[in-house]
Amino acid sequence: MRIHHLFLSFLFSSFSVAAPGPKPPNLTVKTTSGKYTGFINSTAPDVRQWLGIPYAQPPLGSLRFMPPKKAPNYGVADAKAYKPICYQNSGPKTSLYWKLLPEYLNRDSESEDCLYLNIWAPKNPVEKKVPVIIWVSGGGYKEGGGHALYQVPDQWIQRMQTHIVVTFNFRLHIFGFPGSPAASINAGLLDLRLAVEWLKDNIKNFGGDPNRMILYGQSSGNDMILRYSYAHPKNPIVKGFIGTSGGTPVINPTSSPNFHNAAQVVGCANLTATEELICMQNVDPSLLQNAVDVINPDPNRGLFRPIADNITTFTNLTERLEKGLVAKLPYIGGFMYNEGAVFLPFDPDATTAPTPVPVPGLEGLWCAIKQEVDKRVAHGLPAYRYIYSGNFSNVTPRYWLGGMHSSDIPLIFGTHNQVRGNSTQFQFETSFEMQEFWVSFAQNPDKPPRNSFNQIWPKYSLSNPRVMEFGNLTIGNPSHVAPVSVADWWSGPCLS
Repeated sequence: MRIHHLFLSFLFSSFSVAAPGPKPPNLTVKTTSGKYTGFINSTAPDVRQWLGIPYAQPPLGSLRFMPPKKAPNYGVADAKAYKPICYQNSGPKTSLYWKLLPEYLNRDSESEDCLYLNIWAPKNPVEKKVPVIIWVSGGGYKEGGGHALYQVPDQWIQRMQTHIVVTFNFRLHIFGFPGSPAASINAGLLDLRLAVEWLKDNIKNFGGDPNRMILYGQSSGNDMILRYSYAHPKNPIVKGFIGTSGGTPVINPTSSPNFHNAAQVVGCANLTATEELICMQNVDPSLLQNAVDVINPDPNRGLFRPIADNITTFTNLTERLEKGLVAKLPYIGGFMYNEGAVFLPFDPDATTAPTPVPVPGLEGLWCAIKQEVDKRVAHGLPAYRYIYSGNFSNVTPRYWLGGMHSSDIPLIFGTHNQVRGNSTQFQFETSFEMQEFWVSFAQNPDKPPRNSFNQIWPKYSLSNPRVMEFGNLTIGNPSHVAPVSVADWWSGPCLS
């Protein structure tokens, strides 16, 4: 097994000979939405942090359900605390995440005034301007945001000093994806676009390179970045995409009754579409949350999701790909070997594994990745595939969970040792190599990613399909190139 120095930071071999970067700028940074002062803390002394910077106006009143508006210049302020996350689905908190693994979740206070982002940047960057990884959290379009314990990247940046990570809040469920005939645009997808535009205009002041930004999304976050790639074929701004554990359906609905059904619950009945929208814009947000629960027969699956508006997403995405209407950029796609375990019925006091039961739509967590990569490669777009095979008890503390949905996140963010005791050496090794491949891709998406051992991740090819496998202890290496059959064994047959 190749051994890293676990307690010493090191850089890619290509970085190690680089001259030290210039003295980092002051913690007070000027942006288009104001001048903000960040901080450095003792747990990450080589990381500059800015929390809660507005990238859009609060989507209140007549802006509810509508496209976001750019934030004005708010003047001088501190950026030292997280702002509230956007309203989440308020249904029963019965999933395994809530009962056993809350560190995977965004649990801050909620508000409709929530369109803020957070930036972590190296204090001693290895380049004058470093690449930027923009994280898009998952949560089934009903949960998520810019702050969860396992999704704080300060230790990742502390170790490498090679990149910036940005997280942000975006509108969810009925607030972000209302499906109203009078406001059919997917506001949550436009929040993503505006955040990217804000970063393009401002990230250089934080030491980031606006010409080297990538989107990295998980689960519904991967769905969002894929839709982004189809919605912005000519001006994507970003240079590449990393997506894991989920994807977008080929065919998307063009309408939904859910907004109208919720309107009946909160007293906005018997109105025209425009009148209904205006009425709903004046309903207390907590009542809207409750209305969603009333009309939703399945609290484990959100009702409000993107619909095809021919602006932010489209009826047939494969057709867009065939016509070349997609950002022609590299894509990394991967999934966990045991994605579905976290969605099984869970008894926290049980000592045996739950009985497997069918979970509608679950195959989309792995099949959508497989299909998306295959389609992109078939149409000449560069892509890479991986499977995460890690089974580490401090991030999945039931033997039957293994490489469950989301379980690679704490390894990439470097937070895997923060909750249930220290990690094994092999876990650190796996974490380090995944981090290095992610940053290598961000640094130059046009070249195959590589780690500090100069191991190269091969492009995916339909004629000789190979995947990168991470965390398989039986192999003895944290990362290794495997035939695609290794991943396909776990996904099983997928309908094309």
